[in-house]
Amino acid sequence: MFLKSFGSVVVAITFLVSSTAIAQTNNNRLAFHVQVGSDDDGNPIILDAGSVQGSEYTILQKQGNGIAKTTFRAACGEGRLFSETSSVYNADGQLMSEKQTKQEITPQPGTPEANSMEIVCQTAKNDISQ
Repeated sequence: MFLKSFGSVVVAITFLVSSTAIAQTNNNRLAFHVQVGSDDDGNPIILDAGSVQGSEYTILQKQGNGIAKTTFRAACGEGRLFSETSSVYNADGQLMSEKQTKQEITPQPGTPEANSMEIVCQTAKNDISQ
């Protein structure tokens, strides 16, 4: 397991082939991470479930020796997904770059973007119906 702290965010990445979910407490807050896919090298791509606020959320993936963090906003009722920001952190957890992406993407079934959107939208739907 690869654990790295980025400020108040704990990133947990498990190097397993199967789907994984990891829960960890951090500063009295539960951090919950779900593997939503893998990159071309087999490294996991993780949904940071603790980042979900309505239909906005973050996915994390290994990039070189660091971590890439992308924030998305889903328009669940319309089936649309928007990339909001992209950040890269080095191995020490320092922010190396950040940019506003503000673009619509078309998530293809089975991709990390589509898988994470499905989880977030289903959770939002369940929250509304309760």
